[in-house]
Amino acid sequence: MHKAIAEISQSPPAGPPDAERAWLRWLPRARWSPRSPRLGIGWRLGLGLAAVTAVLLLGESLATRTARQALEAVRSMQTEHEPLANRANAVLEKLIAYDRAVGEYVQAHSADDKLSTITLAGDALEAAVAEYFSSAPPRAVTAAATGLRQQLTRHIANARQLATRASQRLQWDARRQAALDDVYRRIVSAGGSGLAINGTQVVAERSLAELHTAINAVRGNLVPSAVIAQREREFREVLNAHTAEFEASPGRAWLSLVRQDFAEAARLRRASERYDGESGPLWHSLREDSAALTVGVQRELQLPAREGLLQAAQHAATAAEGAEHTLRNTSFAVLALMLLVSALLAVSISVPVRRLTAATRLLAGGDRGARAPRGGSAEIDELAESFNTMADRIAHAETELRAHQTELEQRVAERTRQLHHLAHHDPLTQLPNRRSLAAQLESALSRAGSGQRLALLFVDVDNFKSINDTLGHSFGDRVLQHIAERLHAATGPAGRLARLGGDEFTVLLEDVKSSEQVEARAADIVATLQEPLLVDGRVLTTGASVGASLYPDHAGDAEGLLRAADVALFHAKELGRNRFALYSPALYDAAAQRFRLEQSLRRAVENGDLLLMYQPQVVLHSFESTAVEALLRWRRGDGRIVTATEFIHVAEDTGLIHELTDWILHTAVSTAAGWRADGWPQATVAINVSAPQFFESDFVDHVARTLE
Repeated sequence: MHKAIAEISQSPPAGPPDAERAWLRWLPRARWSPRSPRLGIGWRLGLGLAAVTAVLLLGESLATRTARQALEAVRSMQTEHEPLANRANAVLEKLIAYDRAVGEYVQAHSADDKLSTITLAGDALEAAVAEYFSSAPPRAVTAAATGLRQQLTRHIANARQLATRASQRLQWDARRQAALDDVYRRIVSAGGSGLAINGTQVVAERSLAELHTAINAVRGNLVPSAVIAQREREFREVLNAHTAEFEASPGRAWLSLVRQDFAEAARLRRASERYDGESGPLWHSLREDSAALTVGVQRELQLPAREGLLQAAQHAATAAEGAEHTLRNTSFAVLALMLLVSALLAVSISVPVRRLTAATRLLAGGDRGARAPRGGSAEIDELAESFNTMADRIAHAETELRAHQTELEQRVAERTRQLHHLAHHDPLTQLPNRRSLAAQLESALSRAGSGQRLALLFVDVDNFKSINDTLGHSFGDRVLQHIAERLHAATGPAGRLARLGGDEFTVLLEDVKSSEQVEARAADIVATLQEPLLVDGRVLTTGASVGASLYPDHAGDAEGLLRAADVALFHAKELGRNRFALYSPALYDAAAQRFRLEQSLRRAVENGDLLLMYQPQVVLHSFESTAVEALLRWRRGDGRIVTATEFIHVAEDTGLIHELTDWILHTAVSTAAGWRADGWPQATVAINVSAPQFFESDFVDHVARTLE
């Protein structure tokens, strides 16, 4: 049937044959019902045999009716009442299993992952309830049963919420312990448990020792909550009492991290206490609901289903007995009635079948309004009704298909617009991205031609990396959004703003009259970004460096303008923060020279052209040399020895400083070890380290590993 529907729905619309339409109009619209059968030619044939066969025909009719009643009763019991009783039993079983799983999880207070078991049990209960009510006959879905279904839904949701909160409490305990462990490790790393120097355990400072004792007391879990709260207060008192000392050493950053982690641990403990106070009544209420729902399922679902099953069985038994009695008493009457039934079947089947066949051909030909006339036997009438229902659904499906197709086309168009926006805009600031900038720049150059000038400004936020490292990348993203708004206000409607990535922005100005106009606009941008910025309640002072290039003064194409503006920006950063620079050929030569110096330095590191010279440090009163200072030198290809002052700034800017420092450390350590082996046991070497490396968290550990 589904295949036939698909084939009909896919057929192209076309007009039905005229003969079939005429056939449907010519055929009489039979108004047939089982109680008043329409008789035709067979009736006249049966009149002659009525006297002989009347009893047999009547008996056959009665026997058929009683047998059909018995069969329908058995089918009703098998297809309706028995599955309904099984589904009611399934609802009760799933309810008990779900409540057992929730109870075991909530009362376990362990970290075992049983939440998925509860979810599966809840889904199984919901599926059982849905299956019962979807298949139950309308008479079984009473107002009380509907209310019970709503109660079951609320019960499942409440149990899931309680289990989720129990899972949340376990997570709180784990996070609290992790925060306390972080505090403990920071105190230990600061010397709270004492320091080991050359294998000797040195007593820790009193303040750190007291703090170490206080945090160990807080970390204990097998004590009442009131005791833990008192210990937390004692820890804060110790921390506050020695605040000045801790700010001096280990430092304010250490003290701030200890306070933040400890405050988070205390907050999580209070949250767990609130949960423990609230979960008891909730669990008691849930158990009461479970008991009430169990009784309700038994009363509203199981009991009606069992009673219906019992009534269906009794009805089937009664119908079977009646069929047997009728067959026994009217077996001789069946023969007479068979002739009449045969004639009636010829009329009640062949004619409706022809009408149904004609309607099917019309529908297959594309006439979605074709319907089969009702009439004939119950089976043919039901088939005609099914056909009409199928035709209605096909017409409705085509209507919905057209509506869905229109909606889909609208969604595709909207999604295409969204994707185009994402492809050409920065998702954070909603500014045009690098691709959009390239297109805008090409269009602007085409419009400018040879008679207009345009300017491209590169804007780079100064020291934005420190904001990300200190306050986090999410906060940095919000800072970028505020800076984009500032740039919008500073550039005005005449400037086209874009974000290249990171903290780099560009401003495209068309119809520029002079370089002084560009400098004035750049000065406005620098001044605007110097104003205090309020982000999430924090007041920040930011700055920016700006580099600019002009068309056609500095370049004749988009790539040249971008490169010139980048060179100017680099020069502005070399001048210091909050500065502006306009491109000039000299800047490009300086950048090229710097690039060549960087490449030569990289090759020098790889080829071993670096060397250390050692300058003795002499004690004046004894004229003894106790140590030497390692001085980095670079032997160039022409034989000239270059001092570090000529290239160390390039190494710091490009990141080569790390490789240089590693090489200096290993070389100096190896040289000092050789001197000690050769008879100078006090040999000591001092090396120079780039200042930014002192801010690296693993620098001291790296030096210690090198010395080992």
